[in-house]
Amino acid sequence: MAVASFSLSVTNRGRDFTIGGSGILDAFGMQSLRQSIEESCDNDGASVALDLLAVTELSPEVVADLVAVGDFCRDRGIQLSLSAGDEFLRVLTEAGYSSELLPL
Repeated sequence: MAVASFSLSVTNRGRDFTIGGSGILDAFGMQSLRQSIEESCDNDGASVALDLLAVTELSPEVVADLVAVGDFCRDRGIQLSLSAGDEFLRVLTEAGYSSELLPL
């Protein structure tokens, strides 16, 4: 039996944060990702870049969480940018969202 795996990395230079993820982003991985994004967006004047290019599989249930965390950052006046691959866009479309949703 295979075990879902999501690796998370957070780096920052001053108030510029880059949050990267790789592997399978499911509800469990989203908990860690959301916490990292929210902690980064709690810094006044921060910019946050979310790099999901190495995500190999995206669970449809995390799309709403990604939208919500994007709203969380925007409500604090923090810019959140997203780099994502074809898998993300496929799941986004299948979940009923359009690419116009990007950036989150």
